[in-house]
Amino acid sequence: MENKQQAKASGLSGFFSRVYAYVGLGVGISALVSYLLSTMFVYEYERFLYSSPFTFWGLWIAQLALVFYLGRSAVKDTPIVKSIIGYVAYSVLTGVTLTATLLVYTGETVTSAFITTAVTFGVMAVFGMVTKKDLSGWGHALISMVLGIIIAMLLNVFILRSEPVELFISLVTVVVFAGLTAYDNQKIKALYYHYGGSAVQGLAIYCALMLYLDIINLFLAFLRIFGRD
Repeated sequence: MENKQQAKASGLSGFFSRVYAYVGLGVGISALVSYLLSTMFVYEYERFLYSSPFTFWGLWIAQLALVFYLGRSAVKDTPIVKSIIGYVAYSVLTGVTLTATLLVYTGETVTSAFITTAVTFGVMAVFGMVTKKDLSGWGHALISMVLGIIIAMLLNVFILRSEPVELFISLVTVVVFAGLTAYDNQKIKALYYHYGGSAVQGLAIYCALMLYLDIINLFLAFLRIFGRD
C-alpha cells in the first residue's frame, strides 16, 4: 500500500513537472513573439494590425478554436505532436495580440506587472497544491464572475467609458484569476487521479493551457492597474 502511494505521489509530481514545463514554454514563446513584434518588426506589425478591421477578430476566433481543440484532445487519443503544435500556435497568436496592448505601456509598467503577476500566481499556485480545503465549489462561482467581467468590460468600452469602472473591473479580475489559479492547480491533481496514466501528455498540455490563461489574464489586469498614470 505504501509503495502504491509513493508511486502515485511520484507520478503526480512528474505530471506537474510536465505541466509547468509547458506553461514555461507557452509564456516564453508569447514573450519572445511580443518582444520581436514590438521592437524589430514594429512597423510591419502595425501595418498588419491595421490592414483590416477584422484582423483582431480573426486572431481571437483562431485562439478560441485552438482552446476548444486542446480541450478535446486532452482526453482523446490525439497524437501528442498535434497537441504540442496547437499549444505552440496558441502561444504565438497570444503573443501577436498581446503586442498591441504592450505597445501602449512603458517598459517600467510592463516589468512591474510581470513581477506582480509572477508573485501572485506563484503564491496562489502553491496554495492550490497544498491546501486541504476542497476548492471545487469555487469553480462555478469564479467562471460566472469571468463572464460578468467580460460583460462589464464590453459595457465600459462601448457605453460607460469610465476610468473608475475600469479600475474596479481590473481589481475584480485580479481576485478572480488569483482564485482560479488556486482552483486550477487543485483541479490538475483531480484530473490526474481521474485519468490515471491515460492521455497524460495531452492532459498535461490542456492543464498548462488553463494555467497559461490564468497568467495572461492576471498580467493584463495588473497592466491596466499600474498603467493608469
